Amino acid sequence: MDDLEIRVAAFAHLTKITREQGEVLKWAHLSQPFVVGEEKVLLANRARGIFKPRQMKRGVLSIKTTIPRTGRDVRYEDLAVGENDGVFHYRFQGTSPENRDNIGLREAFEDGTPIIYLFGLQETYYQALWPVFISSWNPQTLAVEVSVQDRTNIYGIKPSEVLPVVRSPIERAYSTVMAKQRLHQSAFRLQVLDAYQHRCSVCGFPRDEILDAAHILPDHDERGRPEVSNGLCLCRLHHGAYDTDLMGIRPDGVIELSKALLETRDGPTLEYGLIGFSGKSIKQPSSQEDRPSKIFLEERFTRFKKAA
Repeated sequence: MDDLEIRVAAFAHLTKITREQGEVLKWAHLSQPFVVGEEKVLLANRARGIFKPRQMKRGVLSIKTTIPRTGRDVRYEDLAVGENDGVFHYRFQGTSPENRDNIGLREAFEDGTPIIYLFGLQETYYQALWPVFISSWNPQTLAVEVSVQDRTNIYGIKPSEVLPVVRSPIERAYSTVMAKQRLHQSAFRLQVLDAYQHRCSVCGFPRDEILDAAHILPDHDERGRPEVSNGLCLCRLHHGAYDTDLMGIRPDGVIELSKALLETRDGPTLEYGLIGFSGKSIKQPSSQEDRPSKIFLEERFTRFKKAA
C-alpha cells in the first residue's frame, strides 16, 4: 500500500464514523483501526499528538490536541490565537526541529499532503477536521500553521486519482475560521449538557442524540457568547418552541407558553409535551456559575412577550 491509499481510506473511515456518531467523537470511536488491503491501520495514538502509522513512509497522518485531566499538562497544545485568525497554530513536540515527529510535520508541509486534525473538546472527546494542511513549518517558533480545506470533492477519490484541487489561501482561511466557530459550538454543547447532567431542563429527557445547547442570547448578539451561563439544555421539541417564541422562560426559571400555543388543541404530544409544562420551573445546574444568567433570561423573556 502507498501513503495516498492510506490517507484516502482514513478520510473514508472518518466520514463513516461521523455520519454514525456525529461530529463530536469519543476516543473509543477514533481508536478503532480501519482496514487498507488486509492490514489494520490506526488513525492516531492516544499518547502522542503527532502520528504516522507504521505503514506510512513520509509525513504524518494525524495531529491531535487534548484536554488533560486536572493537574496534567497538555503535551501538544495550540498556541493562543483569536477565533478569526485564519490558521491554527500547532506546537512541535519538544524543542528540537529534528525530532522525528517534527520532521514528519516538515515532510507534510513540503509535500502538501492532506492530514487529519483531532481537536480535543473535553477529556476523551474530539472533533475531527479534515482535510487540513500544514501551511508553514517554523523552527524558530517551534510550531506549524494548520489550515482547513472544505471537503468538496474529497469523497469518493481513488488512490490512483489526483488529490483534490488545492484551494486558494483566502478560501482556506475562510474554511479555517468556520471550523473554529464549529469547534466553539461543539465545546459549548458539551459544557452545557454536562452542566445539566445531560437532561432537558424542561422535560428531563436524557438522550444526547436529541439534546441541544440552546443560546439564550443569540450568536449575533455581542454578548451571546458560547458560555454555559448563556445556554440551556433543551430537547429538540423544547428548543424549537423556545427559538420560535412559543415558549418563554422567566428570569426566575418559570416556563410560560404563548397564548396561541395554549389555545391549540392537537393531541397528547402538544398536551403533555408542551402545555403540561406551563407554569413549571426549569431544572437548573447545581453549580451557581453554570446557571442561566437572569439578565439574559429577562431580556430573552421580553422578546417572547413582545412576540406573543
